[in-house]
Amino acid sequence: MAQPTRGNTLNSKPGQFFAEALARFEAATAGVGLVERRFRIVDRIARLRFAGRALEERLTPALEHLATLEEAAPDLTVCLFDTATTGVALRAAWDASAYSPRGEIAGFNTKRFRTAFQQGADVLLVLDRERRQAVYWVADAGQVPYWERSFPLRTVFHWWFEELPFQPVHAAAVGLAEGGVLIAGPSGCGKSTTALACLESELLYAGDDYVLVQHAPSPHVFCLYGTAKLEVDNLGRIPAMRAFLDNPDRLDREKALVFLRSWRPGKLTGGFPIRALVTPRVTGRRDTVLRRAKAAEAVRALAPTTLYRLPGAEREAFAKIGALVRQLPSYVLEVGTDLPQIPMKILELLGRREAP
Repeated sequence: MAQPTRGNTLNSKPGQFFAEALARFEAATAGVGLVERRFRIVDRIARLRFAGRALEERLTPALEHLATLEEAAPDLTVCLFDTATTGVALRAAWDASAYSPRGEIAGFNTKRFRTAFQQGADVLLVLDRERRQAVYWVADAGQVPYWERSFPLRTVFHWWFEELPFQPVHAAAVGLAEGGVLIAGPSGCGKSTTALACLESELLYAGDDYVLVQHAPSPHVFCLYGTAKLEVDNLGRIPAMRAFLDNPDRLDREKALVFLRSWRPGKLTGGFPIRALVTPRVTGRRDTVLRRAKAAEAVRALAPTTLYRLPGAEREAFAKIGALVRQLPSYVLEVGTDLPQIPMKILELLGRREAP
């Protein structure tokens, strides 16, 4: 695990550490230059400031569909750097006992500041909520794992929207301009297969792993990441995906990853109203069956898997998810092996086709 190096600042406070991290970012840009990108997320501008090109090249493809040249004042600024390509290290202000199982740093999370270390991706994140500014650090940009590239900054976005009616959730979403479904459930339940099977229909795609939902004034989903991931064993079921893989030489250790802008740009949508919550379950049978479910099933499908992966603001996130679920009908989609039946059932649910 590539953590920040131990320093002599163990007695520092969150504000002092944030200032130090920001100063280290500025030192990094002095050596390799500054690259700025802007992205419109719903009605807000996120400005990403990169020390050099290394992280910019790895983290922006998933967000490219949100890119903008607008020069309005940003609502969030994130400063990103790594040590390997800039030569600038970041010193930890805590010892090894400070790491929680979900990555929060004990003593460095307050009403104003959020601090977490994402183990596995080995990314350190710190946000000053008052200044709406964050720092993203990793030891080596070249070692950023594929899953981090598929949903970069998900924790920062989670913190950013803490007091707003928006919430990143671990879910997929497909639909039409007038409405669609949110597809929720733990990893391996069939979310990606369900969402990707819909690409061969009139349904549009808003994500297969993390999407941004709004519960007020009415349920809506927004496409946050223009990516798709699929277990290699299921790649044969979506054969057209193979020619556009970002990681074809690493399938022995990674899921298949593709960016929709290069594969199916016309199927990528900015979002739509949510009409229902769907939890897929792989049955192994040929036919796909849709049945009504209780709201409690939808909460269990959506809340635990989201909250486990997004440290901090758990109470607020759970309240938003609860408010969303209460407004929508819930269904279980028993996913069969005949893939064309999947979008047909969803279209029936949305009232676009009559059941046979």
